[in-house]
Amino acid sequence: MAIALDGLSHKLEAFLADQSFRCDATGPGTAQIVMFRACRQNKDGSLSVFGDPLKYSGRYDDLLVVFGKKTNGARYLACYEASAKPGLEWIRHSSYRGSNRGCPTVQPGQYKYVRGMHGAHEALRQAYKAPVCVIRDLDQDAKLELSDLVDYPWSTGINIHAGGTSDWIGYNSSGCQVIRGGWGGAAWKGFHRIVYTVTREQNVFHYTVVDFAEFGRWHDAQDKTAHRFLRFGSYGKHVTALQAFLSRAGYYGAAMCDGEFGRVTDEGVRMWQKATGQSPTGIVEQLS
Repeated sequence: MAIALDGLSHKLEAFLADQSFRCDATGPGTAQIVMFRACRQNKDGSLSVFGDPLKYSGRYDDLLVVFGKKTNGARYLACYEASAKPGLEWIRHSSYRGSNRGCPTVQPGQYKYVRGMHGAHEALRQAYKAPVCVIRDLDQDAKLELSDLVDYPWSTGINIHAGGTSDWIGYNSSGCQVIRGGWGGAAWKGFHRIVYTVTREQNVFHYTVVDFAEFGRWHDAQDKTAHRFLRFGSYGKHVTALQAFLSRAGYYGAAMCDGEFGRVTDEGVRMWQKATGQSPTGIVEQLS
């Protein structure tokens, strides 16, 4: 499966809408940021599946896609070799051993980011009190397992910033989302220009993490109704319907049906999935 870049921004807008996600790329001077897990860009520019989103290779196996409109209204799209997963060195680091927290890996969903500092460098940071859903590798076996701890940190700074220049992530990420090439590399400079100059009037960036294979199945489907899901960060009437269903099943408070798929909804979904013998992914099909 290979997906061409031509028309990709329009397809991504449609995909985000189908998943009940927010899309920022609606007017001049805007950017939408999507991390495709297990994806690479081929020599002809097309995108294809690369690796396994549930395994840690220690390499840059993911692709960060940024699209939107310039200040003159012209569309743009850029792709950057990246990683949504931490380096193996941090997963196995002694600071996490026996800590009952484990190294975090951001899970599929949509999250709020803002401009800010990562150390001495300008980057994108988690918006204040805007949690990110992660799985913490408690047993340090470098495998994404649903039996590990699901957590929702909102103040630990799981940021988007430059990674290293080698093939290996190394110590460049202990949970942050990193772009390969270093702080002085062309990739980071290009990304930085988009979020700090092209989109200088945009205050919040809705950052979406999705497995590329899932997007590919949606992309190739004639009937896309079977490929519409809800997960952390989804919003709107479909989320309200899900919350009402969870409330009737005893996994969510009726007074909290607000149409926002956040931590409490995610916890309710996972509890319901476990109770009904399903894999507790936190991802569910939209109710019709």
